[in-house]
Amino acid sequence: MELETKIDKIYDLLKKRSINDFEIYGTDSDTIRAESKEGSMGSLSKSRESGVGVRLIIDGAMGFAYGAEPTAELVDAAFTSARYQFKDKNNHLPPRQQGYEEMDILDPAVGRLAAEDCIARAVSLEQSARDADSRIHQVRKASFSRTVSRVSIMNSHGIDASTTLSVASASIMVVAKQDDDSQSGYEFDFSHHIRDIDVEKVGRQAALRATEMLQAKTMQTVKIPVLFDNTTTAQMLDFISDAFVGENVIKGKSFIGDKKGQKYFSDAVRFTDNPLDKRAADASPFDGEGVRSRETVLVDNGTIFAFVYDSYWGRVAGTSSTGSSLRGGYRAMPTSGVRHLCMEPGTEDMMRNLKGLKRVLKITDIMGMHTANPITGEFSVGVSGLLMEEGAPLYPVREAAISGNIYELFSRVMAVGTDVREFGDVLCPSILIDAIDVSAQ
Repeated sequence: MELETKIDKIYDLLKKRSINDFEIYGTDSDTIRAESKEGSMGSLSKSRESGVGVRLIIDGAMGFAYGAEPTAELVDAAFTSARYQFKDKNNHLPPRQQGYEEMDILDPAVGRLAAEDCIARAVSLEQSARDADSRIHQVRKASFSRTVSRVSIMNSHGIDASTTLSVASASIMVVAKQDDDSQSGYEFDFSHHIRDIDVEKVGRQAALRATEMLQAKTMQTVKIPVLFDNTTTAQMLDFISDAFVGENVIKGKSFIGDKKGQKYFSDAVRFTDNPLDKRAADASPFDGEGVRSRETVLVDNGTIFAFVYDSYWGRVAGTSSTGSSLRGGYRAMPTSGVRHLCMEPGTEDMMRNLKGLKRVLKITDIMGMHTANPITGEFSVGVSGLLMEEGAPLYPVREAAISGNIYELFSRVMAVGTDVREFGDVLCPSILIDAIDVSAQ
């Protein structure tokens, strides 16, 4: 049964029950994933899933149920769910929206990729890593996948929106070995358009990440500037993104919740939440409730300007939704969150800044970021990377550690690179931080 047909059937069932405050959210996805092992197919999986989730409000109480098929039992389950929920005056569904943006996020060529095409790309991915350097000892996982998915949402207040997007992705983990030293390297790429995925480049880059860390040394405790590459910058931005969520601000769980309007970060820092950027993995003209997507400036010239809200938390805060409802599929209730955190790049290549500095530690891997305190921002993590002099690498570094406050780090940004990269829900360049204590673990 087509997704729109399922939604129409649920709509008819709700109207027959005289339920007048409801939302129907449906998804349909078609995925093929292939893995290569020793130059041939290691595994292949295909999946096709479709279903609908129903939210309804009865006397201020929100009910929810989901299912693969549009049945009367599903509607009954949502109705029963509402009966046993607390009534909340802030429960509501958003009004009709206008002006959904047209987005270039569907490539028909992705949908035409057959299993054999995915296998061939996975094999090429693995082989490119092996061919890149004779020190590549093992390829742990080389995979290529393609997905075409459709999202449709309608509610009783006039929202009626649908979008279809495609995603092709490649990822690989390799191990390089030299003498008695082994180092791993990981790389990935994805895009809504198949033309943008170069699997051979991904394989070569994974090999480089592994080999450049061979024969890594420990370093003495020292206070020096630190360059976070775009990968590690993305890890930190992903961590702090929750501080901009209005729900966390209201609950007192945001370190920056009381700093709106203050200049807290470096002048070089500008953050936006922009789900309309077509590079985002979940780029969409609307959010998980059907509210029109928009770009929200969170920080500009270091000043904190805004937080993000879905419909519920916007009403609690006395404001409106910023189009910031997240949805993990038809089985999930919507939650609020930053959808696509973007850090604006600098205007000059980072190498120009590095050439004026005698020693800099370039961090390419962070271990233990999940242990940082999400409310206070305090962290103590292991790091590895490259010690550099005047912008040129001296030697790889292992078993180092840094600690401090992650929010305070962004107040000390000296320079922002031009090397912007997309990580799915974060888009960012590298950043240079002034002197940090780096210690041996």
